[in-house]
Amino acid sequence: MTDVFTAHVPLGTDSYCRHLWQQYGFLFRVVKPRRSRLGDFRAFPDGKTQITVNANLNPYAFLITYVHEVAHADVNRRYKRRVQPHGKAWQTAFQRLMEPLMTEAVFPDDILRPLQRYMSQPAATTYANPALMLALRREDQESISPEQHNRILLRDVPEGKAFQFDKKTFIRGTLRRTRIVCKEVSTGRSYAILAHAWVEQH
Repeated sequence: MTDVFTAHVPLGTDSYCRHLWQQYGFLFRVVKPRRSRLGDFRAFPDGKTQITVNANLNPYAFLITYVHEVAHADVNRRYKRRVQPHGKAWQTAFQRLMEPLMTEAVFPDDILRPLQRYMSQPAATTYANPALMLALRREDQESISPEQHNRILLRDVPEGKAFQFDKKTFIRGTLRRTRIVCKEVSTGRSYAILAHAWVEQH
């Protein structure tokens, strides 16, 4: 049976992902790509929780993002809101939940090696580890269709140049840590877009 996990995660990992969903009891949604995040976790006042992951991620990036957010669900269950979002409790939970997946049976070697380094002290976003992000982006590049060959990473767009993202035109601004401040041409509004987001050359 094909379900949301079978369709989005690497072969053989869907049962583990489904087990986590059943264990923590969160609402899970795959959503359209967002400018500033790959996934998120939310805890509601009524005690219910929700995890979302962007639909456009390749299976390896989807799996890492999903488990990242499940680690937030773990911390929420144990501590509620009394700890830092990406502090030691979250790092420990993320490492524990990723451990069964850290094999060559799940990840290609060129992704597994930087992933192992990243997981030794995971940060709030995988974008904080350039080697891991480039490995994941290479996976994206290998799987694109011919009509997508106009794609480029936002970080590679020259500052001041126009590009298209989410069917809108932006001007590339300055880099701030893992995001780039860009101005939408039609409205003049500024947005912080992930530096490793795929965009279209204008």
